[in-house]
Amino acid sequence: MAELAQADERRGLASAGVGQKMERSLSTSGSISAKVFSESAKSHAAELLRVTKPDFSFNAQSDRAKTTWLGHAGMLVQLPHLHENGRPVRCLFDPIFSLRCSPTQAAGPQRSYPPPCAVEDLPEIDIVMISHNHYDHLDFDTIMALWKRNARHLRFVVPLGNRQWFLDSGIDPGHVVELDWWDAVHLTAAGTDGEEDLQNGNSLIITCTPSQHGSGRLGTDANASLWSSWYLVHSNARGESYRIFFAGDSGYQFHASPGWPPAPTEKGRKQVAARSDDDSPQALHPICPIFDEIAKRLGSPHLLMLPIAVGATFDYLRSMAPVPDSINPIPRHSPGVTAHNHMPPWDAVRVFRAMTKDGSGADGRPVAVAMHWGTFTIDAVEVLKTLGQLEWACEAHDVRFARDLKQYDKDSEACFLALNHGESVTT
Repeated sequence: MAELAQADERRGLASAGVGQKMERSLSTSGSISAKVFSESAKSHAAELLRVTKPDFSFNAQSDRAKTTWLGHAGMLVQLPHLHENGRPVRCLFDPIFSLRCSPTQAAGPQRSYPPPCAVEDLPEIDIVMISHNHYDHLDFDTIMALWKRNARHLRFVVPLGNRQWFLDSGIDPGHVVELDWWDAVHLTAAGTDGEEDLQNGNSLIITCTPSQHGSGRLGTDANASLWSSWYLVHSNARGESYRIFFAGDSGYQFHASPGWPPAPTEKGRKQVAARSDDDSPQALHPICPIFDEIAKRLGSPHLLMLPIAVGATFDYLRSMAPVPDSINPIPRHSPGVTAHNHMPPWDAVRVFRAMTKDGSGADGRPVAVAMHWGTFTIDAVEVLKTLGQLEWACEAHDVRFARDLKQYDKDSEACFLALNHGESVTT
C-alpha cells in the first residue's frame, strides 16, 4: 500500500511548476517524510492556493457571465439582467460559509482555508441551486443567512425530495422549487409576468440534469432524495444564448488499476498518449454516459464548473483513528477507486472534452472552472497533488491550464482554470 501511495504522490507532484521541489525530495529519499510535508508542502501550498477578497462588480453590457469561486463547491455566477434597466441575475450554487461541513460545528471536517467573504458581503442573490443534501453542499447556517438577507426575492431550486428540508427549516414554501431530472424552470424578471421577457428575447432557463453520486444526511436516509447537476441557458434580445453547466458532485468512471492515471514520463509528458486504457470502449468499467447526453440534449456548454477532488470526509475519518497510519482500519484510497462518484482531475478534463467536443459556437471558447478542492483539506500536500494532476491532465488532453485571469484569453482554445478562493473569471 505504501508503494501505491508513493506512486500516487509522484503522479500528482511531478507536474511542471507545481511539484518540482517536492518531486526531488521524493526521488532522493524514497519516502515522504513528515518534515517535507510540514515544511515544503505547507509553504508551497500557501503560495499556490490563497484567499483573495472577491470583486463582485459586473458589466452586463460587455460580459456574458462572471463566475466567482467562494470555496469548495460554492460558485457565484452573475448574468446580464432579464429586464431593461434591471440588475444582474445572480445564481449561487452549493454555498457553504461555515467552519465545518458537519451536523454540528463542534466536530467534523474543518476548513483549511476560510471563506473569502461573509454572507453579508455578497450582492443580492436571486437563485440558490443545491445539487444534493450532503453537508458540504447543503449547509443549514449558510442557507438561513442567505434567506435572512434575501427573503423578499430569493428562490431555492433543488432536486426531487429536498424541498421538505427547506420547509422544515422555515423557508417560505412559495420560494422553493423542486425538480426531477430533466425538469426545467423559467426565471422571469421581478414585476413582469414573463411574457414581456420572452417577447424581448431575454430569458433564463434552469434544467435539473443528472449526476452520478448519492445523498443522505442522517445515516438512515441514504439516497432517499435526488442528487443532480444544473444546466442554465441565458438568452438575450440579440438571440444569443450562453450555456452554463454546474456538475455538483459527480463521478465519471471507476478505475481499478493502481497505475491509473498514466504518469508523466522522463522523456516528456507530451509523449504520453492522451487516452488511457480506461478511455477505450472496451474498458472493464464503463464511463458515465450522462455528460454526453446532457450536451446532446441541451447543447455544448460555454462555461463548466467541475469538481476535481474527493473532498474532506474520507481523509477526516482516517485522521480520527488513534493508530499509526500503517494499521489504520480505514484504508488509503487512490483517485481511481473513488472516481465513480467523485471525479479526479484526469476525469474532470475528460468530461470537459466530452461535453464541448462539438464546440460551443462562434461566440466564444469553452472554459471550465475547478471546484470541490482545496477548501477542506487535511494535508497541504493534497493541494499540490490536485494542482499537479490537473495541470498534467490538461496537457495530456490538449486543454490549456491556467491559474489566474492574466493567463486566460477569451479567444483562446479550451481552458481549464484553477482559481484562488474568492477569484473570478469573466467570460
